Amino acid sequence: MEHIDAALIANKDLNPTVWSAIEKGAEEIFISNVHSMHYVLAGTDQPVKVTVEDSTGMYTCSYLENAEVRIKGNVGWYAGDNMVSGKLIVEKNTGCNVGAYIVGGDLVVYGSTGTRVGYGMKGGRIVIGGSAERWAGQMAMGGELIVLGTLGPGAGESMYQGKIFTRDPEAESKLGGNVAYSDITDEEAAELDTVFAEYGFEAQGKQFHVIRPFLDAAGKHTYTLFRPILEPEKAAKRRGK
Repeated sequence: MEHIDAALIANKDLNPTVWSAIEKGAEEIFISNVHSMHYVLAGTDQPVKVTVEDSTGMYTCSYLENAEVRIKGNVGWYAGDNMVSGKLIVEKNTGCNVGAYIVGGDLVVYGSTGTRVGYGMKGGRIVIGGSAERWAGQMAMGGELIVLGTLGPGAGESMYQGKIFTRDPEAESKLGGNVAYSDITDEEAAELDTVFAEYGFEAQGKQFHVIRPFLDAAGKHTYTLFRPILEPEKAAKRRGK
């Protein structure tokens, strides 16, 4: 296994150092002392296994392809942004917008995540072991978002395609616009059981419901433009006016 000590490398030079090691034949790489560097492994597209000892900053593993990456700490905003394939596993928590525009692969977070997880996701699978804050799956165009903990308000806002799996008992009261809360099918429950077994989650597919894009009686999407709820009086008060 190749060991790279990030304490000895400038942030801008970390990824080229990793790619150089891959070109020389490294199949497994261990990176230590990252200390929340940004863009860690962004653009990595080779079939390599990488373990990061500590926490990373923003845009971790953006555009990831083929590689399998495990982050043993926390990650910042936009982890897995535009991820194409492979696996990104985060052992602790993440910031906001994780898995934005993901196309494929598995993004697994054992802790909790911030707002807009899976924003605009087109494919792939995102699994959140803890909670997800508001607007989970907003504007999703495909893929699957699985949240084992609680959801914030506005879940699935303006989804066009895709699914959000939830076992939050209050999920139905937290839906965004343009989505419906429905029972899980036997086929979907069996698929979740396979995912939980692979990643070691103690859950059963039959415990979940599914948030889906809302269709009318003819099977067509009905879409209402998302508008934020503005409270000008409260906003002015916060500004001291």
